[in-house]
Amino acid sequence: MKTKSIKLSIVILLVLIIILGGVFAYLYFATDVFKTNQELFFKYLGQLVASEEGFVEDNLTAYFEKKRTGKYEDNGNFYVDIDMSGVDDDMLATVNDFNIEYSGKIDNTTRKNEQDISINYSSDVNFPIKYKYANETLGLQTDYVSSKYIGIKNSNLKEFAESLGITDTEDIPDSIDFYAETENESPFNFTEEEKQQIINTYKTIIEEKLANKEFGKTEENGVTNYSVEITNQEAKDMMVSCLETLKTDNIILPKIEEVLAQSLEIANQSSTEEITIQDVIQAYIDELNQADIADGTSLITVSQTNKRLTGITVQIEGMEFKITKTNAQGTLAYTMEVNMQDTESDDNIRCYVTASYQGLEQLASVNETYQFGITGTMDGTEQKMVYNLNCTDTFKDDINIEDFGEDDIQVINEYNGEQIAVLMTTIGERIQEVNAMQMEQIGFTEYGNPMMYAFPILSLNMLIHNQAREVIDDTNLEQWADTVENGVNDDSLNENNDSNPSAEEMMNGLQQSENSLTNATLEQYAGENRGSIVRDLLLYVSTTNQSRADDEKIVVTGDIQMSGTDTEVPSDIDVNATYNVELTYDTNQNVNGIMITKR
Repeated sequence: MKTKSIKLSIVILLVLIIILGGVFAYLYFATDVFKTNQELFFKYLGQLVASEEGFVEDNLTAYFEKKRTGKYEDNGNFYVDIDMSGVDDDMLATVNDFNIEYSGKIDNTTRKNEQDISINYSSDVNFPIKYKYANETLGLQTDYVSSKYIGIKNSNLKEFAESLGITDTEDIPDSIDFYAETENESPFNFTEEEKQQIINTYKTIIEEKLANKEFGKTEENGVTNYSVEITNQEAKDMMVSCLETLKTDNIILPKIEEVLAQSLEIANQSSTEEITIQDVIQAYIDELNQADIADGTSLITVSQTNKRLTGITVQIEGMEFKITKTNAQGTLAYTMEVNMQDTESDDNIRCYVTASYQGLEQLASVNETYQFGITGTMDGTEQKMVYNLNCTDTFKDDINIEDFGEDDIQVINEYNGEQIAVLMTTIGERIQEVNAMQMEQIGFTEYGNPMMYAFPILSLNMLIHNQAREVIDDTNLEQWADTVENGVNDDSLNENNDSNPSAEEMMNGLQQSENSLTNATLEQYAGENRGSIVRDLLLYVSTTNQSRADDEKIVVTGDIQMSGTDTEVPSDIDVNATYNVELTYDTNQNVNGIMITKR
């Protein structure tokens, strides 16, 4: 009996060991129990690029795949919210009224797409456009120009370019595959095995550098954060080690060489020795090694909720970079942002991009919302530039898009270069006429078109230009002008003359500031530009000239000409052509002329 009891005890003990071993194995591998903060930091950091249960949700991947291959109706709108100090209130109001609405159908199975687009300047002033891709032909139509589509056949594009007089057609394809599987064509596609090898390689480097660091853990509102603080020198050492490894990386390096092949070819044409991608990487390493690294630390934080990565934050002195994800109440949202704080002033800037999705569970009708914003305090004043895009995609099996009929479209491939030039000029003139009429209706004749200021780069130009106006408006120019004209020696301006500039010097300084801002804006256009961009440039020049003395006006010469007193942009600009823009400067290094040559 005793022997049986001992045997039974041994069996029970073995079973307990197996059960407990399984439990402990589960707790270690499937949960976060028994893992150190360092292990958890890297576990969730690795989810950023994981294919399964990673930072990008599986249903979001499934949605984009369904959009790429399926049929659906779409409708959406784009609008802005801009508030800038120094910009005319009426101008801002009109820009903020501007919006674009669209609706249409996409059938990826037959490679067809049609959209109705409305460019809205106000509630009752708009410019409607129809877009359609069918029969491997792309067409645009507006009733303001023609009842027919003006289109281009997506074939023999190289030959078509040559008929227009374009000689450098080496990089022009015969056709453009709008429905190509871009995912498979991307040079940065990696197999699962390659991804794991990359992660293991660079994770090992970082782990070695951070082996002796203390990793912290905090919990707040259901979010668990794992963080580590490193010095600037340690951050530099990690970057150098990663770059040294990259020089011999047989997975990533060929991809980078493919992307930079053309740049390397151009660089080698002007170099006596061959430049390789390893040389470029080594140059970065040398620059880092020679850099004077300031004292300071960076805090890196990895956040997780329900065992899924929800955010990464890097805090450096005066700057914070964040990537976050939320998934609650049927809405999946991603945000990437940079926050910068000037330590010597109250100025701060937040740049961010958000993307949110609703309806991913059923994948029947999905709403997408995107927002790009730049907000903050600059020079003590609040500034805001926010751009919004909302879209709803509704999947349907009964989508039908008709082909172009013979009487529906004028295909410009069928015309010779001279005929196309006449057609494009006629269309351009008609659009300018309509634009002038509509700008008159909304009271925006002084500024061109609100569309010019409703996009990020052009909005920044508006800010730069109006900051110059604000500098002048904020000063007592009448008093200074009287002082200069009448020779009055105003004590408030000239007291302690050794340290305080005269009124004339102050006015000259302001003029120089405005000239510098004008130069900076104009220099963005130097080089080759499409005709539509050149037209925007000349509109800016016309506006600038109106506030300048006759001997300071900017004159445009070359294939397009405009005197300093012209208030209308020349109508002979070919918006589809390429022009070279060359700036000339006076003895004070201010732009006084622009030479425009058609390529």
